[in-house]
Amino acid sequence: MHIADVSKGMLGANAIVGGAPPLCVGAALTAKSKKTGGVSVSFSGDGASNQGTVFESMNFAVVLQLPAIFVYENNGYGEATGVSYAVGSDDIAGRAAAFGMPGIKVDGADFFAVHAVAKEAVERGRKGGGPTAIEAVITRFDGHFVGDPQLYRAKGEIERLREEQNCIKNFIEKVCAEKWLTLKALQAVDAEILTMLDTAVATAMLAPHPVPAELYENVYETY
Repeated sequence: MHIADVSKGMLGANAIVGGAPPLCVGAALTAKSKKTGGVSVSFSGDGASNQGTVFESMNFAVVLQLPAIFVYENNGYGEATGVSYAVGSDDIAGRAAAFGMPGIKVDGADFFAVHAVAKEAVERGRKGGGPTAIEAVITRFDGHFVGDPQLYRAKGEIERLREEQNCIKNFIEKVCAEKWLTLKALQAVDAEILTMLDTAVATAMLAPHPVPAELYENVYETY
């Protein structure tokens, strides 16, 4: 949750609900002021979309016409609260558009559809067209936390959605049908990744335990 890599442009995730959009606006303001051609992107859920700081961020981005993209992953539940109950308009993209930016709703299980709208938003930001909001409608198969019984979901809902909104399944069907890739090639990639993971775990298990003095290393970093 707290991974960051400034060298890659990743300012860091955080545990604050709705904490990403304000950071996104700051990064976008920097990009515009320094004319770097950069575009900042924040990722929030349907629950976070209701936060006041998120509204303020979108308004500020429009006022200054910043190259910011606000992505809302609408998986239907903010922890255990249904989106139909928590989002008054039941339309996150439409609500975002009311601030004066393009608000686009897309099937989050369709890789190519998401890529298309994201590409358009990035190009708009880089050309000075201001911010964009993208609502990616998707679901989550697992609970909000490990051991979540998901009693708030209808019987058979998860099984049905695994068939209808499985983005990996949809991607494989698309690329194989279009003959861009073969199932054999994709399976080879899976096998390679599993080998890498097994090697990484084995290496970590064999590594020596840290010494007490290392507790003070990399605690503070100057960027």
